[in-house]
Amino acid sequence: MVFADMMKKLKFYIASLMVIAFFAGCGDEPVFTEMATNRLKVVIKGTLESEGTTNLNSSANPNVLPMEDDSVVNHPGSDGNMVPPTEFMLDIAELRLGGKKFANYRQVFKFDLGGTGIDVPFFNGDGVVLKNDDPPEGRYDTVQVYIRKMVFDKAQIYRSSGSGFVWDKEGEVLFHEKSVNGFDFNQLMVNSYWDSLRLEAADILRIFPLEVPIIGGLDYSRYDPETVLEIRFVIKNFVKKYEYPFYSEGLFKVSHYYALSDWLRDVRAGEDDIGRNIHAVARAYVPGKTGEVHVNGVTNQYIIMIPESEVITDYFITDTGMNLRDANEYDLPLPPKYPGNHIEAVLDYYLKYEKYKYDWKEKFEGIDDWDILSPVAHYEAYSAAWDTYEASVENFKIAPFVKYGSSPIDGSNPIVFRNVPPGVYKVYRANKPGYGELFHGSPASPFTEIDVNVIVNIGGEAIVN
Repeated sequence: MVFADMMKKLKFYIASLMVIAFFAGCGDEPVFTEMATNRLKVVIKGTLESEGTTNLNSSANPNVLPMEDDSVVNHPGSDGNMVPPTEFMLDIAELRLGGKKFANYRQVFKFDLGGTGIDVPFFNGDGVVLKNDDPPEGRYDTVQVYIRKMVFDKAQIYRSSGSGFVWDKEGEVLFHEKSVNGFDFNQLMVNSYWDSLRLEAADILRIFPLEVPIIGGLDYSRYDPETVLEIRFVIKNFVKKYEYPFYSEGLFKVSHYYALSDWLRDVRAGEDDIGRNIHAVARAYVPGKTGEVHVNGVTNQYIIMIPESEVITDYFITDTGMNLRDANEYDLPLPPKYPGNHIEAVLDYYLKYEKYKYDWKEKFEGIDDWDILSPVAHYEAYSAAWDTYEASVENFKIAPFVKYGSSPIDGSNPIVFRNVPPGVYKVYRANKPGYGELFHGSPASPFTEIDVNVIVNIGGEAIVN
């Protein structure tokens, strides 16, 4: 009887606590409503531009634009392979903010690459909303994106016919547990070629997660009705064709596939490591606590805007990755891949290996003082040369605000940046980069300063002439 009375009292206390929690809650809302509320909205986009569709040069005609990378040396220029991709597939495992889990949901997308992308939210400036939970309150400077797969379609496989190559079949890959035409280039993005040269190369993983800076930071508070985190990947009109050579049952084959442009870290023949060529940036704002910036006096140019704490030198490089590698005298040839236990393929391998040794010796003997430096001195010079190369590209960023267009001096059709958090900003202009490139200049900066003291207030419109 005593036990039954105790159980009745316990049930009463639990019910009372639930009622109190429901009506008291946290802040202005009951606790159960609070748990169901999603105050952080995460949006992803596939353009360089922060608003609107992309204005980077189109890849619609690959026979005119240099869509095929110079690393394609096996069956280059093949007609059946010069069809640009029509679909981009993205498989995200989860997101984290400053290393803290807040979006532990697998999310899979297929985006149409055809046309201008005006009807595709990922490409038209609207963006695609991701599923997530609210993170703990605090300031965050980075968001980690765990990408499982990235696929462009139109991959083709060719096989060696003795005197050349013949088409074998379409490349196929598993995406969202189904076989589709394409190539998962994410598997080759785990590190860059520079990473592969390091002693700890086997432990380097650059793509899982992809570390994305939040320029200006994210100050998250549950007292704000909504906070938006926008993550942009440069995808649209930033595609090139590469090759992946391999042996299958003694036959030499090559997969021609599409991936993101290598303008920053150049990919060369025989290299499988194409990582750190995915460019992404994030920005955050609280709707209702932002202003606008109107820029006039621009003629068919890109406008970028960065917080005053940022330095413009992080938003361009002095030269392209190709030229940087050309300047590296320790950028040595790569050996061929061993084909396995097939006698004809092995004989072909040894022929290629002899050519590799000749090319390596010729390149090495072209190094300054090659015959008087000790092996230790050469190794030190080798490391220094590659570290100099990496230092030239490692700090490159995408601006949080980017837009292309024209605006007369009279302000009748200004370039407008919306949802700008209050603060002080710097505004620059630059000409449109070439196909498959972003901002670079040699030796001068590609950017011209417009205004470095643009003050944005909540609800205000800052005018830049």
